[in-house]
Amino acid sequence: MDVVRIGLLGLGNVGSGVWKILNDNSAEIAEKVGARLEIARVLVRDPDKERRVSVPRGLLTTDAESIVNDPSIPIIVETIGCPGQDTGLARDYMLCALSAGKHVITANKEVLARHGRELRGAVKSGGGLYYEGAVAGGIPVVKVFKEALAGNKVLSLMGIINGTTNYILTQMSQEGADFQQVLSMAQSLGYAEQDPSSDVDGHDAAYKLALLASIAFGHDVQVEDVFHEGISQIQLEDLRYAAELGYTVKLLAIARRGGPSGGSTADGSNTADGGISGNAGSVNSAGSVNSAGASRGGDANSVELRVHPTMIPRSHPLASVSGAFNAVFIRGDAVGDLMLYGMGAGMMPTGSAVVADCIDAAHNLLRGVSPPREVRSNHVHVKSVHGIESRYYVRVLVVDRPGVMAAIASEFGRAQVSIESLIQKGRGQDPVSVVFVTHSAREQSMRDALRQIESLDVVHSIASVIRVEAE
Repeated sequence: MDVVRIGLLGLGNVGSGVWKILNDNSAEIAEKVGARLEIARVLVRDPDKERRVSVPRGLLTTDAESIVNDPSIPIIVETIGCPGQDTGLARDYMLCALSAGKHVITANKEVLARHGRELRGAVKSGGGLYYEGAVAGGIPVVKVFKEALAGNKVLSLMGIINGTTNYILTQMSQEGADFQQVLSMAQSLGYAEQDPSSDVDGHDAAYKLALLASIAFGHDVQVEDVFHEGISQIQLEDLRYAAELGYTVKLLAIARRGGPSGGSTADGSNTADGGISGNAGSVNSAGSVNSAGASRGGDANSVELRVHPTMIPRSHPLASVSGAFNAVFIRGDAVGDLMLYGMGAGMMPTGSAVVADCIDAAHNLLRGVSPPREVRSNHVHVKSVHGIESRYYVRVLVVDRPGVMAAIASEFGRAQVSIESLIQKGRGQDPVSVVFVTHSAREQSMRDALRQIESLDVVHSIASVIRVEAE
């Protein structure tokens, strides 16, 4: 086979990167593969639209079936994304291609997080499903988990996997601008969408964490099991206190093995709505563990999955990851600690990951084989957020008068939460900020303490709660 024909579904940001790389580096790629990779047809919504790359008009089509069902096109690259947050179209195209025995490549983390099991089940002998570009852009994290760490039991992963939020938090810390100012700047630079909710509310990182945890732990993880909070409640005052305490604030995606397991609560506490960071309203809504969300049992296969703003020591490798960059910090039982770092999104970095999958698919096609089968357990015990343990930063707005500290400390003690340190600045103000950093405590104990503290007559409000990761 001298030429391997590829069908490209979508010519937006990622699709344009794929086209450019395959054309600019065609000779080098052909030498590595042993055949030339050629984009035979490109699906677009409007053939007359002006684009970032120059594609011959005759290759463009609005008919997806003419690409997916063409037997002369054995590799399908899906880059249409999720128009209107609808995963159905991309899912249907990929299912059709996989059912025909084709190799399918996607960078669509939302479709994989929601329909990954169905897509993997549709793979036929000789075909395959590839998705290196779905997480962390050009960072080859999927391949590392599948290949380089195949002999390890992955114990944990912790990552900055959303470039938009990392850019916002970096600018807030370095420039002293508030959240809304930096968000507007990020939108003008193209780092944030006009509707930024998927990024700033933690949804994007939750999709990616579900996908990474599934690969790392060998279980089918549902995105609904990932607890998530966003960064919109982070205030400049908290970033200043974090720096004074020797920390920096990042939106972290965290997955860990082991420990007793509990189910997600029936009232949705594994979503942002049940979180404790932010203002008093979110603290009040936390509630107690619903009886319907009781433990589903505990064993060594339980995992905790969470995305939320986190204070990490400035000495931690992730603390220096700034701007729109991504990084994933991994701990394996054999390899120990390692970190992968690079651009986590964009036309060329993500296009690079997709083209790497094209090369893998072409190799497999020429040899007449499928990629190695992904072994996944159908069931995993996901620990309820109420049962996790963490340290906490808490900023409380109080009346400046004697006895306030003792009253707050008493409520922490009643809930079995131990205080590590506290900071109070300013006198004669009303209100005045008091900052507490706790020792490790259960989330539910922390919520109980906060609810009682907020009811004290000397407390105006709980201004901020941020989880703290140790070294």
